[in-house]
Amino acid sequence: MSLQDTDHQVRNTIQAYIELTKPGITRMIVLTAAAGYYLAIDMHFEEFFSSGILISNFLIAMIGTMFTSAGSCVLNNVMEVEYDKSMKRTAKRALPSGLISQKSALIYGILLSIVGAGLLFMWINTLTAILSVITIVSYVLLYTPLKRKTKLSLYVGALPGALPALGGWTAFTNSIDFPGLLFFAVLLFWQIPHFLALAWIYRVDYEQAGFKMHTEGGESTAKTIALLSIVYALFASIVALLLWKYAPLGFVYGIGVIVLSLFFLYACFAFLKYRDGKSAKMQLYASYAFLSGIFLLVFVNKQL
Repeated sequence: MSLQDTDHQVRNTIQAYIELTKPGITRMIVLTAAAGYYLAIDMHFEEFFSSGILISNFLIAMIGTMFTSAGSCVLNNVMEVEYDKSMKRTAKRALPSGLISQKSALIYGILLSIVGAGLLFMWINTLTAILSVITIVSYVLLYTPLKRKTKLSLYVGALPGALPALGGWTAFTNSIDFPGLLFFAVLLFWQIPHFLALAWIYRVDYEQAGFKMHTEGGESTAKTIALLSIVYALFASIVALLLWKYAPLGFVYGIGVIVLSLFFLYACFAFLKYRDGKSAKMQLYASYAFLSGIFLLVFVNKQL
């Protein structure tokens, strides 16, 4: 094997290990925690960034969150490797393709999780570390196996998806407060219509892999999925508006949330009307717009 081939193989292996952490999900988790942390800050932006200790605290909190999220994703990949082999969109991933062994991935996932939770415990606070451990356990040991047993896994999976928002809050405050719980609830409710849209789009793949989804039964489930999406999108919208009342957020945030909520609900009603792939994708994109918009509004319109 030439030096060039060896270099190419090393790069592919490194890339495979990175992909095991599901970078897209991990980035979203870190952004969620960052938004929760920023929402909790009780001082002016300039004062916060003039303190090296506070900046270090923030960076360590985000790094710890990144490692725990990455570790959870790796362990999820390990547990689902046999099922990923049967789905077209996942069959070529590092574990199903055999590029990385399950044993190596298991050690990798455990180490990432321990390092992440350890950083949060030693440098941030015990409460945030506990929330990170609950996130890992609920995602890997509850949500992952339940996906093949019950449709209720959707609601169980919303917990680890939303906890980083609360973890960001507690990383600064070291306490669980009402605005932090509201932000957590926004993420909790938002995930239902988001993942219902995904489940509909990839329903054939999920069925072939043996996952229990609300889409089990084919196209006849579209009405139920659409109605559930409307209900939980409405819950997410209401809680996002409550956050305006109980968190230090300005007028622009309130108006922005109303606009984002109307668009989100419009997309859900469109799926109820058309019940096809195009409207499901519109609901998915609207869910992304809703959450991204809320994060942006939190960052630009926080007031003290």
